Amino acid sequence: MAANALRYTSHEGVERMVPIDTVRIVRPLSEEDRTKARESLKEKRGIDLDASRLNVRVEFADRSSKLARETLDAFKEQGVNLVNLGADRFVPAVNITAAEAFTKDDAERLKGEDYTLAQTFRSKVETRAGTVLSSATPAQVMDRRAKALELDSPKAAPRAKVS
Repeated sequence: MAANALRYTSHEGVERMVPIDTVRIVRPLSEEDRTKARESLKEKRGIDLDASRLNVRVEFADRSSKLARETLDAFKEQGVNLVNLGADRFVPAVNITAAEAFTKDDAERLKGEDYTLAQTFRSKVETRAGTVLSSATPAQVMDRRAKALELDSPKAAPRAKVS
């Protein structure tokens, strides 16, 4: 069954629950990400953190983010089926509302707004928490979404034979 909330444990060790439709992206942390997070928290807040316990960054609709101890598999165990949009960026399947081609015009428009596109994007994915760019094609995104949502569907009961 699909989850309507995401439960995670913050870097402070506090367990929190947030509405699933506020989750924009979930990204696993690399060793480099963990090191940067540790240094940033130490510099900005004076927190000396054991970053090895951190596994993901959860980004929300307002573009704020939280570091979490859970893994992607732990979120799946909660019933939060995630869709891989490429480049280790995951979105809750229930949040995806549409996908369309990312065009050269879209790329030019973003460059005009001082965005640097570090990779090739093939689609714009509309979610309940905002638009996310993906290296997957729109068809791939929607196929992955459908497959993830199938995991939520109860299996159809076998039909009884009528004689």
